Amino acid sequence: MKIFVKDKLNLAETEVEIRCGERDAEVEGIIESIRSLEENLMGEMENGDKIPVIISKVLYFEAVDRNVFAYTTSNYYRVRRPLYDLEEELVKRHFVRISKAVIVNLRAVKKVSPEDGRRLKLLLRNGEWVIVSRNYVNDFKRGIGMKEA
Repeated sequence: MKIFVKDKLNLAETEVEIRCGERDAEVEGIIESIRSLEENLMGEMENGDKIPVIISKVLYFEAVDRNVFAYTTSNYYRVRRPLYDLEEELVKRHFVRISKAVIVNLRAVKKVSPEDGRRLKLLLRNGEWVIVSRNYVNDFKRGIGMKEA
């Protein structure tokens, strides 16, 4: 596969052209990945303002006291959806559950370190650490391709 990027300053929005000999599973995966970059969900700020949150910008989702929050590098938003519902939708977008209360964006992980008790520590791109509980270590390893599904 070859990738070409051309900068054009007069474009109103980014355009993507895919040239292929056959529209196979690889091409469909590329199309789905590109489309998922701009998908969003409605988040609520602390002051009550509602704002669309681009899913690919979310580092992780966390359930706290019957509320679910989406954390980005610069902010957090309350999401009015249960964690299990988000997990079902986000598994195909490089998110994986790492504990009872947290779903992490695998593309936001910069470093993986061992932790006591067969757990793992993940350094995210915002400098924050999150813990993979031992019950979810295998799910995380499958998510990053270290274990077969």
